[in-house]
This record gives sequence, structure tokens and C-alpha cells, in this order.
Amino acid sequence: MSFSSLKSFQEYWPKLYRHRIFGGGETSEDFEAPSIPYHREVPRILFFGLLGVTYFILAPLILPFLLVYFCIGYIIYRNQLLNVYVARYQTGGEFWPTVHNYTIFSLLLMHIILIGTFGLKKLPLASGLTLPLPILTFLFNEYCRKRFLPIFEAYPAECLVKKDRQDQEDQNMSEFYEKLANAYKDPALMPIKFSRRFLSNKHRSPLLEGSSEA
Repeated sequence: MSFSSLKSFQEYWPKLYRHRIFGGGETSEDFEAPSIPYHREVPRILFFGLLGVTYFILAPLILPFLLVYFCIGYIIYRNQLLNVYVARYQTGGEFWPTVHNYTIFSLLLMHIILIGTFGLKKLPLASGLTLPLPILTFLFNEYCRKRFLPIFEAYPAECLVKKDRQDQEDQNMSEFYEKLANAYKDPALMPIKFSRRFLSNKHRSPLLEGSSEA
């Protein structure tokens, strides 16, 4: 988290320093804002969530530290997303199913650890009361898959209507439609191109030559 909070300072300070010392030699391209590294930040948050959910049974004191981590992380990442990072592409919310699946996995792992801990401590009543928790988690997962997963697999109609309106207001769409008619050419309808060795006189001669006397 400290790395994320100092990331903007580490990236911008050398460029600002060179611009301040050498003066006027830097262009606007040198100050291009970075994009959020989804491949590194999302797994890190999910990993800390997995540790907190699974290990708070064995070490309950981890919960206050985890709560402070996520509260500070919310402030830092909110500032990073709004003021530092620039979105290079729109994911369309496709990371949310991944976050949901990892959260369900963390809950199921917590239930297994909880049942095993109560079993080792010879508490059959507590283990029996914990058995319905995985079933309820599976039911909740199925409900979320049926209720929310189609939203992430297909674009809502509102987004499609907005995109159509943007295309109608675009002045270059007429030129795009003209090029679209010839954009795809079926390979089966393309003319066959032979190499030069197939176009030699030897291959142009007929298979059966008639008699010259005839």
C-alpha cells in the first residue's frame, strides 16, 4: 500500500526534476500519466482478503489490521484512480466476476478451516452448526451467477443506445460505411494467383498434340 501511495511521486519527480533543471527540453509526452496495473493490484487485494478471511479463526487479532488496511487502501486507490491513473481501455466490469469467485472461494476455505478447527477441539455441536454454511454459500453463489453474471457477459441496452447515438453524431461514419462494403473479401471469390513456374510454356502446351500433317 505504501508503494501505491508513493507511486505517483516516484514516477513524476524525475521528469519534473529534469524539466526544472534543464528547462524547456521536455515535451508533454514525457508527462504521460500511467495506467493502473490490473494484473498486479487486483491479485494483491484479493490475496490480502483471502488471508484475512481464512486466518482470522486462528488469529483473531488480524481483523483490526485488515480493517485498517482496507480503509486506508480505499482512500489511496480512490485517489489513484481519480487523480493519477488514466484508463487506457474499458474493462466493462469484467473483473467483478473474478473478484466474486475468489471471495466465494475464500468463504468456502474459511468454512473448511472452521469445521476442521472445531473437530480438532472436539466440539461436535459447533462443527454440526457450521455444516450449513458451505451450502448457503453455494446457494448465494448460484443466485449471484443467475442474477448478476449476465450483466457482465453482455452489454446493457442503455450502453448500446448510447454508443449508437455517438456513432450517429460522428461525422466520419459515412466514410466508414463506404469502406465497410469492401472491407471483407471472401477468399473463395478471390482470383487465383499462380507462380511463374506454372505459367511457363511447358505447362501451357496441350496434353495431346494433334498431327501436323492432318
